[in-house]
Amino acid sequence: MFDNYIEGPVPEFIQNLTNLTDLRMYGMKLHGPIPKAFSNLINLETLMLGDIEGNHSTFDFIADWANLSTLSLRKCGLTGQLPNTPPMSNLTYLDLRSNNLSGPIRLLLPYKNSNDMYIYVGENNFTGEVPSEIVQASVALDVSYNRLVNGPLPNSSDGQKWPINYIGTSIDASGTINSEDLTILNCHRRKECNRNNVTNPATSLAINCAGKQMKYSDPLPTVFSEDSTDLGGAGFHVNTASHWVVSHVGSDPFGKSPGIVSTSQDIPGTNISVLYQTARTSTSALWYYLMGLANGKYTVQLFFAEIVIVDGPGRRLFDIDIQDQNIKKDFDITKEAGGPRRPTNITHEVIIDNSILIIHLYWSGRGTCCIPYKGAYGPLLSAIKVFPFQDLKISPPPPQAPPHSARQDEKRRGVVAGIAALCIAGAVISSSVLYLWWKWVSLVKRPMA
Repeated sequence: MFDNYIEGPVPEFIQNLTNLTDLRMYGMKLHGPIPKAFSNLINLETLMLGDIEGNHSTFDFIADWANLSTLSLRKCGLTGQLPNTPPMSNLTYLDLRSNNLSGPIRLLLPYKNSNDMYIYVGENNFTGEVPSEIVQASVALDVSYNRLVNGPLPNSSDGQKWPINYIGTSIDASGTINSEDLTILNCHRRKECNRNNVTNPATSLAINCAGKQMKYSDPLPTVFSEDSTDLGGAGFHVNTASHWVVSHVGSDPFGKSPGIVSTSQDIPGTNISVLYQTARTSTSALWYYLMGLANGKYTVQLFFAEIVIVDGPGRRLFDIDIQDQNIKKDFDITKEAGGPRRPTNITHEVIIDNSILIIHLYWSGRGTCCIPYKGAYGPLLSAIKVFPFQDLKISPPPPQAPPHSARQDEKRRGVVAGIAALCIAGAVISSSVLYLWWKWVSLVKRPMA
């Protein structure tokens, strides 16, 4: 059950369906707590609950689910610590993002059962060092935005980066990334980039999401930075040249969920079609952090075109925040653009006062999940452009004189007529005086007889 407007508590009758193997409920308006009697569902292989309102749920419903391979409890209002449950020997996918869980993050160890785990526990309140066993066993590991998670990461034997997203934590990354990347990450941790971090504050920035660098003039030349790094199921990339970071978490447990998508089809209605032919996407959350911007007012422009769900009844819905403020809820690219493979843009004004701009796109369980393939859902973004705000308001016209009444017009005509009469009278008198003067001169000059 998903993508509908069912409201009320989590249905308790489900606890009686003891032969149930697959239970999925998200994108609705349910509220907790999750019934404790869900522990009766001992045959579950997949349990996916999400978007349950209220911080009322605990792990009392967790049982010895020996057959469970997928456990997703994203944004379910869960509180407290992880239970030390019996090992779930078949578990390969664990998603506990966006709850209020606390305690040492090492409590994840009982949930590790293989060397190809997908673990998402970001946006909680875990503490302490991430066990090396968890890092080394993960295909994707998300511990982002657990600010008290700390310690170093284990060294990689082959020198490759671990598939981990630790943005927003206190993890010491000095041994795993270069100093330039670390400088940019420190800007984010301090929530400000000062002169010691970025020597040349920028006033504009553009990114070709999932695409190569490209130049475009509209009307001034704009260079869209390359953003083609594959981030897997969890990771981030630092662009040291332009001072920005892209962060991604999310994968679908049942199908492909590529973080980069593209099309060779033309995008009509724009003279920069190539900009819309690639996009970053995520089944959970996508962030862009633009560092080192000079403080001031900016225009943020986001570029979209639906290039994946182009046929059938599928719908992609997601939310958009800028500077932690929601600007779009259940944003539908196809609806806004008037169809798939058509461009649409969002323009938003924002004030930067700490030199950092944060753009956050995320899935809230709405829309379809499996059209045209499993994993075709969540945010999708083609490009970003940020430039100084320009007030293009047209100056108001000068005030016009108020209209005159008929009486005022009559009075004005009378005044004009009076002035005209005086002018005529003056002209007649002047003519008479000139005539008499001329006659007198003529008599004076006449010779005497």
